[in-house]
Parts: sequence; structure tokens; C-alpha cells
Amino acid sequence: MHILENPNLTLDNLLDYLVKRLKIDLKNMERVRKFYKDEDSFDLLMNRLIDKDTKRFEKILYNSYYIPNPWRVLYVVLDIVQNDGEEVLPFDTLTRNLPSRTIIYYGWTFSWVHGEFTLISIFNRKDELVYRF
Repeated sequence: MHILENPNLTLDNLLDYLVKRLKIDLKNMERVRKFYKDEDSFDLLMNRLIDKDTKRFEKILYNSYYIPNPWRVLYVVLDIVQNDGEEVLPFDTLTRNLPSRTIIYYGWTFSWVHGEFTLISIFNRKDELVYRF
């Protein structure tokens, strides 16, 4: 059961849960940060994550109609980017015309565009779109 579905949920229970989640998220972020030290090692990490996630998506989509979520490690990287990256102004028509957030981290550009759903785009240091979900 999800915590919000608990009929006896109190504010203290919810706050305890959120504090535990934050600790877990921070621990995961520290684990992932150990895999890179500079732009080159970050490039290697991102390319490996994107390649692995793409292969996983292809396998799942080929075998079913289920549309998977991105790999959890990729979400941890996005958390790191949002915490440590530098926010920049919208850079194209899409990001200028819709609510969005664009962050640069180790030369990579990460863009969140909000509409009915959230579209996340990742551009490498050469400004090539390498991943979108």
C-alpha cells in the first residue's frame, strides 16, 4: 500500500516517510557521483546509461505493449543535475513557449518541458539530442 492510501495517515507519519525518502535519495546521489570526476568520465557514464536504457526499452517494447519508465539510475542522475547544475534561460521555441526548466551540468544540457506530461530531453556536450522521454 502506498503511504497516501493509508486511512490512518497522520502528518507526522507523512513527514517521517518523506525524511526517510530524502535520506535514501541523497545516499543514491552520492553513490552515483562516485562514478565520475570530470567531463570525460561524466560523458562515459551518461553514454553508458543511455545505451543501457535504450536497449532495455527496445527489449520491453518488442515483447509487449507496456511502456516502461526510464531506469532508476537515470532518475538519480537527473536529481544530481537539478541539485548541482546551472539553470539557464530557455534555448528553443519549445522551452520558450511552455513552462520549462533547462540546466547545464558537466557541459550536458537537461531540459524539462511541462505540458499535459513532462518531456525530458538530454543533449550531449556537442548539443546533440541524445535521449528524450
